[in-house]
Amino acid sequence: MKRLLYFFGSVVLATMIGSCGQTENGNGVDSDSIRTADSLAEVLRRDSIEWASFTSKDLTFFGVHGHVRTMFYGGMTYEFDSLGNWTKIDDVSPFGRKIDFYDSYSVFKRNAHGYIDHEEFWEGGGEYVWTDGRIVGENSFNCAYECRMSYEYDSLGNIGAVTMVESDDAGDTWSKPSRIEYSYKSFDNHDNWTLRKSTFGTEERFFVYYDDPRHSEPQTDFTPWDKEYIFSGNIGTEKKRHLCISKKGGVYVVNNGSRHTKIDNYNKQTGELIVSALRASDEKKLGEFKGTISREPLGKLRYKGTFTNTQGGSVAFNLVSD
Repeated sequence: MKRLLYFFGSVVLATMIGSCGQTENGNGVDSDSIRTADSLAEVLRRDSIEWASFTSKDLTFFGVHGHVRTMFYGGMTYEFDSLGNWTKIDDVSPFGRKIDFYDSYSVFKRNAHGYIDHEEFWEGGGEYVWTDGRIVGENSFNCAYECRMSYEYDSLGNIGAVTMVESDDAGDTWSKPSRIEYSYKSFDNHDNWTLRKSTFGTEERFFVYYDDPRHSEPQTDFTPWDKEYIFSGNIGTEKKRHLCISKKGGVYVVNNGSRHTKIDNYNKQTGELIVSALRASDEKKLGEFKGTISREPLGKLRYKGTFTNTQGGSVAFNLVSD
């Protein structure tokens, strides 16, 4: 910030000096002002690149970059602090928590260098192999099964292929290597992938980012045209569902996967928001969320109303932003 203030002050001073007289070419702009303005532009450009490419050991673990606040992936939300440290998976800490029988979450541990390299779940565990600051392999196991995977990366730094061997008798007999290739179909404005496909099917991710304090003021109003939101809560009898929305679209969680979402209309005066639920394969409209956005304590937002499908069935929903 001090650096930017210095340059802004320099621009003002140079402008004042330049206005006292004409330059040799008579256009009233001297070369010092041009050089100062160019320097400021370069600083802003570098700051913008640094903000977008920000990473950490935990963000690298998930194959993402930038100042991610929340990631929705595989039906769960992952939260990070402003330094890029992973702090929550849904509503629990991923570190140091006791595993309960049939627990749906894992406990992760770091090595001496701060990298996440071990995972423990109720029936087994896993380890992650790091080389040159990124994961190159993963081994998972339980009492009767073991799987070893090695990763290959594409030119953009995303996993391009995984080679996998498996053993159903805990390491005595191994399968022939099988290869899984990934193709990336869409990315968000921060160049993190949001849709990829493989022989295992389709995977989707959705991100909410921290505001850049140097170039924008934090927004207190609901602004679906400028920001991303993850709402979670009750949809009908389902007690834990997620609805992700932004100008570019989002994800709506269903029992066997997800649907795409699209904002149809938002009335800032009344707070009414209409969001379509679309089939992922062909974007066919399958239903519509219609409700009102209201402000909650601590800056959260509540989205409450009725979801109606194209056959006429309807259920109430009550969601709060993460």
